Amino acid sequence: MQDPTKLGAVERPKDSRDILLGSVQAPVSIPASFLPDVSWLVRNYQGETAFCGEHAATHFQAILEHLNTPTVAQRYSPRYGAIKLKSPSSPVYDGYAIDAGTTMTAIFKWLKQVGADDYEPLENDVTLPLATYCDPTVITPAMDTDAANQKITTYAFDALTFADLQQAIYQNKAVILLIKCDDGFWGTSTPTFTQALYGHFIVAYGYDETGIWIIDSAEPNNEFALKHIATEYINPSFFFESGTAVDVPTSVQQVIQNSAIIPTQKTALISQIIADISEAVSLIQKEI
Repeated sequence: MQDPTKLGAVERPKDSRDILLGSVQAPVSIPASFLPDVSWLVRNYQGETAFCGEHAATHFQAILEHLNTPTVAQRYSPRYGAIKLKSPSSPVYDGYAIDAGTTMTAIFKWLKQVGADDYEPLENDVTLPLATYCDPTVITPAMDTDAANQKITTYAFDALTFADLQQAIYQNKAVILLIKCDDGFWGTSTPTFTQALYGHFIVAYGYDETGIWIIDSAEPNNEFALKHIATEYINPSFFFESGTAVDVPTSVQQVIQNSAIIPTQKTALISQIIADISEAVSLIQKEI
């Protein structure tokens, strides 16, 4: 099986400018069960790499694009995403080593600013040495042009209760999750969680009364790539982050982000005023 220590999900540094899903999307009436057909989706397998985030992103984007063109089985290149996230010259460079994984923020920045490239011609050979897999010289202008056609508008974080996830999945059709699991996650379509050992990115695409349905890029067996996670495991012990694409107008984004950063600006201003007063008092004392 895939070495779980190489899964590659890194918790994102929290930022006051993050858009939280609850601030931009109100609950709606939802059905008890939402189980779309994803039999068309060709899973991307990450092998012995730490690129679960890049693989999850391709499944996420494929589901979103399938809504626009349901007659086409979309498939995107995780390798393209890995190159964009791991190349220092890239506009979405994540700053992490090629064997260290990535964050959810980095994943969504890639999908928003660069986009997902088609699976061909940059196929996903995860047997390559990591340096070769992430070699930016294989990227062509045509790939970048193609990827630019598959972008999200913006993203929001942290629907983590079962009820929140049901809303997020139903309204947005796919959600990327950062979970922490153990060995009970593999070799089955109904995983169990005992310890929060391995950070892993997965994609939730459906739910019923008993839990959520997800796509797993680290499962060696295709038979178990689609899993059902029971509600008893959907709690802060094992579910750490969620994120999804939302259609939020730029003006609304700016209001949310500006209002979030104001306390930080006030703190910095107050600190500067205190420093200036202290310096003035010191100068007066010297004069005396």
